[in-house]
Amino acid sequence: MLFKQEHKQMILDGRKTATRRAWKKPMVKVGGIYKCKLQMLSKKYFAKIQVTKLYKQCLGDMTKKDANKEGYELLRHFYKIWVEINKEWIPLQEVYVIEFELIKSSSTENKW
Repeated sequence: MLFKQEHKQMILDGRKTATRRAWKKPMVKVGGIYKCKLQMLSKKYFAKIQVTKLYKQCLGDMTKKDANKEGYELLRHFYKIWVEINKEWIPLQEVYVIEFELIKSSSTENKW
């Protein structure tokens, strides 16, 4: 899964345990293990995560707790990064919410 540089440390610290994606259909499955990358075609990854929940939600239905799972203290902070990445905030837009946990590994192979 692709993440922004600013999300890397949030994930590694366990502060970011969810991500929202504007997909037409789910690209992950519950129980699946995915590599977290900063560049699309790179083989390098900075972490592995396991998806624990997958569901749809309208952006406008997000709560402070949802923003916290995204790694942000306040909803307006998440709103700002969402607009930077996706160009607009549409409250009725349904997105996929992927909740995950970091998989601890002693291996550093292919990592940054």
